[in-house]
Amino acid sequence: MSKKEKEQILVRYGSSRKEREDFLKAMISPEGKAEVLDDVIVLDVSYANMSGDIASSIFAEFGAEVIKIEPPEGDPSRKIAPHGVNRNGVGVPFIMEARNKRYFTLDLRDESSREEFKKLAAKAHVVIETYKPGQMDSWGIGYRQLSQINPGLVYIAISPYGQYGKKAQEFINVPDSDIVSQAASGAAANIGDMEHMGEPYNWPLKAGVWLGWYINGVIAAQGGAVARYYASATGEGQMVDVASGDAYASLVGYPVTMGFTWDRARPRIGRHDFAIYPYGFWPCKDGMVAIAAGRDHDFRGLLKILKIWKEEDDWRYIFDRIPDIVEQVEKLYKMIADETNKYTSDELVKMAIDYSIKSAKSKWRGGGVPIVMKVQKPATTMQNPHWAKRKSFTEFDDPQLGKFVLPANFIKMSDSPPRVKWVSCGIGQDNTYIRDKYLK
Repeated sequence: MSKKEKEQILVRYGSSRKEREDFLKAMISPEGKAEVLDDVIVLDVSYANMSGDIASSIFAEFGAEVIKIEPPEGDPSRKIAPHGVNRNGVGVPFIMEARNKRYFTLDLRDESSREEFKKLAAKAHVVIETYKPGQMDSWGIGYRQLSQINPGLVYIAISPYGQYGKKAQEFINVPDSDIVSQAASGAAANIGDMEHMGEPYNWPLKAGVWLGWYINGVIAAQGGAVARYYASATGEGQMVDVASGDAYASLVGYPVTMGFTWDRARPRIGRHDFAIYPYGFWPCKDGMVAIAAGRDHDFRGLLKILKIWKEEDDWRYIFDRIPDIVEQVEKLYKMIADETNKYTSDELVKMAIDYSIKSAKSKWRGGGVPIVMKVQKPATTMQNPHWAKRKSFTEFDDPQLGKFVLPANFIKMSDSPPRVKWVSCGIGQDNTYIRDKYLK
C-alpha cells in the first residue's frame, strides 16, 4: 500500500469501508513490523528509583536490548508494593517495568564488577543511572570515564536537582523519589482544595500514582532517544542530565508564566480549572460527570441543555468565567450542579451528544459543542470493549510470577510500533546469556 493510500485511509476519505477496517486492524497488531531500536544496547543501572526503569522500558518496547543491572540481592525497587500486592515477593510496579528486559547481576560497589561493567559499556549505546550525582564518577564508571572508552555513548543520569549547581550539591545525599520531584517542582502546592476550606482539606496533594517518576522516565527516554539519533548520525555521544524537579515542572509549566504575568503565585483552587470554565467534574444522580464547555458558544450550548438560558447574560463571555475570583466561580459551579443533579450521567451525555449533532448541522446554533462524559471507575472502565478492540491489555504467563494482565503496546503505529514480547524479572536470570554474548 502506498503512502498516499495510507493517508487517504487515515483521514477516512476516498477509500472503501473494508480498506479502512483492514488498515486499522493492521494498525493494532505489531506482528511483522520493524523494531526500530533492535540494534541498540541499553544498560539500566537505576537503583531504588522507578524513573530509570520506566525510561528503559520505553527503549525495550521499541526493540532495544535492555540489560537491567542490579546487585546480587536485587534492586530495592522490587519491594515497592502498594497495598502489599506482589507476585512471589516482587511488587507490581517492578513487574510492570519488566517488559522485554534481560536481568544481570553485578555489584558495582566491587572493583571487579565495575571492570565488567566497563566492558559492557564499551559495547553499549545507552546507559541509564539514578545514583546520587558523582557516585558513578567516583567509581570510575561515570560519563567522564565511559565516554573515553566509548565516544558514541549516550549517558542518562536522573537525580532530584541534576548533576551540577548549588542545589545539586546541597541535596546530593537526598534519594530521588516521586514525592521529591513533585515537591521540588511546586506542583503539589497547586493541587488540593482551596485555602479557605481549612485543614486538612487545603493541604497540598500528591498527583496521581507516581506521576513524577513517570514524567521523569518519559522525558529521560525522549532525551536519550534524540541523543541516540544524533550519535548515529555523527558518532558523538552525550550526557543527558534529567533533574526530576525540572522534568515535572515542565509538565505544569504555564502556571509559572502566568505567575510572572500576574506578579503573584497561582492560587490553589481545588475542583476548579485554573484557566477555563466550566472545565471539571459535577455531581449527578448516579455519580459524577466531566464537563468541558470553556468557549463561549460551548457554554451557551451547555446552558441550553440544562435549561438555564436565563443565566446567559451574567456569564456570557469567557472573561466572566475565568476563576480568578473564587467566590464568583463557586457560584457558577453551584448553579450548574443544581441542574446536573437532576439527571443521570447517561442522560446528561445523551443530551450533550444530541445537541452537538444538531449544532453541527445548523449555522444558527453557532457551532457550540459542550462536552459531557461520565466519570468512570476502574472496574467499569475495564469492561469497555474499546480496550479489547485496541488490544490495550495483554495477559502474560511467567514460570515465577504466574499469570497477570498488563497494559501493552501503548501507542499504535502503522510501521514501527512498540510491543511487549515477554515479562519476566528473576534476579540474574540472564547472567549466562549476557556473559556469553557480551563478556567472552
